[in-house]
Amino acid sequence: MKMPASDRRVMRAAENAAFLSLALILSFVESFLPAAVLPLPGFKIGLANLAILAVFYRTHRLADTAVLSLSRCLITFFLFGSVTSLLFSLCGGAMVLGMLLFLKLLRVRGLSFIGVSVLCAAAHNLGQLLAAVVLTGTAVLAYTPALFAASALYGTVNGIILNQMPEFITKKP
Repeated sequence: MKMPASDRRVMRAAENAAFLSLALILSFVESFLPAAVLPLPGFKIGLANLAILAVFYRTHRLADTAVLSLSRCLITFFLFGSVTSLLFSLCGGAMVLGMLLFLKLLRVRGLSFIGVSVLCAAAHNLGQLLAAVVLTGTAVLAYTPALFAASALYGTVNGIILNQMPEFITKKP
């Protein structure tokens, strides 16, 4: 028996709310990681992006992914952030959505969770780097190699985590 459209919308909203909660919890947990794990200022593993990528893979809806990303940025800003952190989050998130749209439009197949996670981490860092250039000038561009090395490392870590839950991510409600 097919589920009524209204029930599917309610289920989709509840599922997205659960992923938003997960993203916020992961952001909060990440704020407690010691400096030994994240050796340079501004570096984060990006655990909240696990929820963002999981929604994208689960629904293949860029709109749901965008709403989740924007909601996470705004709620994190209101709870813990500053205007600067909001700008950096929004720029990074916009670049990730651009990367996911690019991959979807090109119908890129065969990229693993690790590959997509590394590309999205690099896109996020590029967005944040562009925001930093606007705010502080071009001197921050010297940080570029370190940011892309971190993208490779932390994107791989997140991709490995995503690889541990493929049935959950790809199973349709």
